[in-house]
Amino acid sequence: MKKPLAFAALATLPSVALADPPDFDRPGAGFATSVLPVGTLAIEQGLPTYERQRDDGLLDRTYAADSVVRLGLGNTWEAQFGASAWNRLEERGGGSRRHVVGHGDSSLGLKYAPSGTDGDGPFTWAALGQVTFADGNQAFSNGARQYTLGATLQWMPDKDHQNTLYANVDRLKGRNTWTLAPTFGRSFGEHWMAYAEVDAIHDAQDGNEVQAGGGVAYTIGDHVQLDAYALHRIGSHGPSVRAGLGVAVFFGRKS
Repeated sequence: MKKPLAFAALATLPSVALADPPDFDRPGAGFATSVLPVGTLAIEQGLPTYERQRDDGLLDRTYAADSVVRLGLGNTWEAQFGASAWNRLEERGGGSRRHVVGHGDSSLGLKYAPSGTDGDGPFTWAALGQVTFADGNQAFSNGARQYTLGATLQWMPDKDHQNTLYANVDRLKGRNTWTLAPTFGRSFGEHWMAYAEVDAIHDAQDGNEVQAGGGVAYTIGDHVQLDAYALHRIGSHGPSVRAGLGVAVFFGRKS
């Protein structure tokens, strides 16, 4: 669903030759139903993401510079390394305010896509398993190791429309959080893509949460993508707003 792009300056790097780019995982729920070509690299960076939530009389605003590094392993496999090097929490309520800055948890993942590096067929799918380690600062950590298994199904009725269904489960401290998210995307010319999204989330402790919204992505050249998205809460549970800007860059080698 995500279309790639590139900074012209990257072409001047002496150690990197650029190949045809694959799909990026951001933005939107789920991830691309293709993997990177063997030995190639992609970096996907939040600039940052923003979350607003009111709970027990406190208003929290969180900013996170989430990073994902993707590495093509060959055929149908891809490794992913996730981290959040910078986070900021602003908390207000009860006549006081505070802010905390620190790094978040890191993760390792393995992605499988039967379609390999080509995710543009009429129907494709991919699965991603991850382990997230509780190595972040206390304010930005899960507090325990988390295990995640997700899958994205994609239908492309024509070259301009991409519809996906993302299903995911997170296992943390003996509890499961389930997510089911359909998205409906459309390309506008060679550079623009827009999509609408609904996220339905069930947490064993916090109950049900629904977010709805969408985003856009814009490609520059062949290897860089800029994106923006926003989701708003429907109902009384969960963050009232999630939003973010991002950039994704593909580094490839010609065969």
